[in-house]
Amino acid sequence: IGPVHKKDVMRASIMLEHKPEYACILAFDVKVANDAGELAEKMGVKIFTADIIYHLFDACVKYFADVRASKRAASADQAVFPAILEILPNNIFNTKNPIIMGVRITDGVLKLGTPLCVPSKQAIYIGRVTSIQQNHTDVPMAK
Repeated sequence: IGPVHKKDVMRASIMLEHKPEYACILAFDVKVANDAGELAEKMGVKIFTADIIYHLFDACVKYFADVRASKRAASADQAVFPAILEILPNNIFNTKNPIIMGVRITDGVLKLGTPLCVPSKQAIYIGRVTSIQQNHTDVPMAK
């Protein structure tokens, strides 16, 4: 209640150590002191201000959706989406670095960055998918 001061920013900054995305202040129909705004910007605390509660809610929801999307993008190369591929023998174009071949996806979804291995040969690691084309057009994933 009342304007946002430096002490409010200091309290919110505690979350930077635990969960940085929660280091935010929702200020509904109040002013933010100049020194508090500068300190928040310097420390990385996000301050949402609005005179209409629905605008404040929408800004907060959008912020958390953006945080979730950035976390998902950052961990996308760690996540493995399994797929079973069948190599089409008539469509092997290059057998060395890089291996270029046509495949049929029998199960799962093939995405960029998916690691490739041959299970029948003690799961020998071949590499990662760096490009997927369908009808001579680059696509991010194939089913």
